[in-house]
Amino acid sequence: MARTSSKSAAPSGAGGARRPARAAVDGAKEHPRSTPDRVADAISKGILLRRYTVGQRLIEADLTRDLGVSRSTVREALRILASSGVVELMPHRGAVIRALTREDAESLLGVLEVLSGLAARLAAANIHLDGNARRFEAAAKKLIGANTPGALDRVLDERANYYKVMFEIADSTELDRVLPQARAHLFRAQFYHSLTSSDLKAMVAEYRAITAAILEGDQAKAEKRMRLHLQKTGERTLPRMPV
Repeated sequence: MARTSSKSAAPSGAGGARRPARAAVDGAKEHPRSTPDRVADAISKGILLRRYTVGQRLIEADLTRDLGVSRSTVREALRILASSGVVELMPHRGAVIRALTREDAESLLGVLEVLSGLAARLAAANIHLDGNARRFEAAAKKLIGANTPGALDRVLDERANYYKVMFEIADSTELDRVLPQARAHLFRAQFYHSLTSSDLKAMVAEYRAITAAILEGDQAKAEKRMRLHLQKTGERTLPRMPV
């Protein structure tokens, strides 16, 4: 049985921009990045959180109002997302959130397998530095402890913070630079409603194994388990996609 979510997606014709997205822009001020980059990040995070949905048109005026930036900034952010393959800029329609094909997803998962595996290895190498083990345990707690229907329903949201902390502990600027995060968010949002309870339980078990390896500081094991998780993710999702 496909899972359901208690969160409602944004209406497809309303631009979907809601007030929480502004916090995503404001919260990014600590990073020395341009405003269009931060707006693109906010829209990408909105896709992950299902504020915006696949096939939805993103209306510039709504984004300008709700994100509190200029229209030129929004247009540049949408161009950034178009270059990342997250939105498509269509004549007379503007920006529309893309749906990944099976070929898209297979290619993306291959890249994420390598990069996430490296992040897990680096996190294991750095886990004994001051405060890292405590931070990672806190980020993993709700994810790997999910064992009730309600907790499982929140697994995909808890996962975002898990990866965020893992990459922060990995502490690699070059790895952060090449990570296709916006595409990863799109992939996760696209499959949010299709994963079953069995799928989620399997994911939790995989994250438990990854977490144990990282906390042990076992770099080889952490990378191997993360890469296996991404391979299993492909097995769970790719057969459900149109060719």
